[in-house]
Amino acid sequence: MFKISLINIFFLTTCIMPGISVFIYLCIPVYTVKVFGVPITEQSTRDAAQLWVRTTANGDILVSLLSGIALYKESDWNFRQIVIRVCSISNFVHFACFLFHHYLVAPHHIGLVLVYYSALLITLITGLGWGLNWNEILKKKYKNSDQIQLTVEANP
Repeated sequence: MFKISLINIFFLTTCIMPGISVFIYLCIPVYTVKVFGVPITEQSTRDAAQLWVRTTANGDILVSLLSGIALYKESDWNFRQIVIRVCSISNFVHFACFLFHHYLVAPHHIGLVLVYYSALLITLITGLGWGLNWNEILKKKYKNSDQIQLTVEANP
């Protein structure tokens, strides 16, 4: 099993939520697109909707699977950090598209728009907070300027 911690809750959430989305996408793809305000009256629109939803489901499957593995690989921080980066980039693009569409194209209730803004903010915080090597970024390394130049000056 795994310990309860903030990062493990992140991995658990990013494992379960996309998994639910994938189930809905794959079982009822046409009606998933209908929720986004796309009319599904023509056969070509239905075919495009099924293709789009199943393509989107692949990204959610990857995020869900990687997060599930990272949840149980607590000792491998490098792997977990790569998963955080992948999930953060995927989630950022995913929620930015949701926000764009639901705010500008087919406006939804302001409550849902706030959920998408919140999801983007959480994605940025986790991606920047856990996804980057802050020890390396903030570490100041003072080295001699140019080793080749020093050796040339040492030789008369």
